Amino acid sequence: MSPSLHLLAAALAGFAAGTLGAMGLGGGGVLLLYLALTGTGQLAAQGVNLTFFLPIAALSLVLHRKNGLVELPAALPVAGGGVLGLLGGIALAGRLPGEHLSRIFGVLVALTALREARSALRLFRRDGFSLLRKSPPGHPPLHKPPPRGKNSL
Repeated sequence: MSPSLHLLAAALAGFAAGTLGAMGLGGGGVLLLYLALTGTGQLAAQGVNLTFFLPIAALSLVLHRKNGLVELPAALPVAGGGVLGLLGGIALAGRLPGEHLSRIFGVLVALTALREARSALRLFRRDGFSLLRKSPPGHPPLHKPPPRGKNSL
């Protein structure tokens, strides 16, 4: 792959990861998949992912909090557990070979894919296969209905 094409692919992967990360949908997973596909070692990919994650998470937190989407009473215990998990993960990652980490990551991605497919099938059975559905109560419409009246088609 040419250097300019590699740079474009990296920018697109970063854009996709940032978009998904800002929505809380696991942008880091997208970035790790991209890095794995380009031959980056697992430990190096995790380092790139963490470096990418810090500014994205900080900005997302500020904007989500501004929009009233952060519930601190629910988030603080999770953050505390995350710090403890971080310490354990660092100790474990330093002792496991990159191949083992890659396998663990692959299993987690596969399990996540299965869970998401199951959730999607459940929603499709409940709501039908329409991508345009009504928004939840109290939320703005997901799309504007077409105009009605004498000037409409």
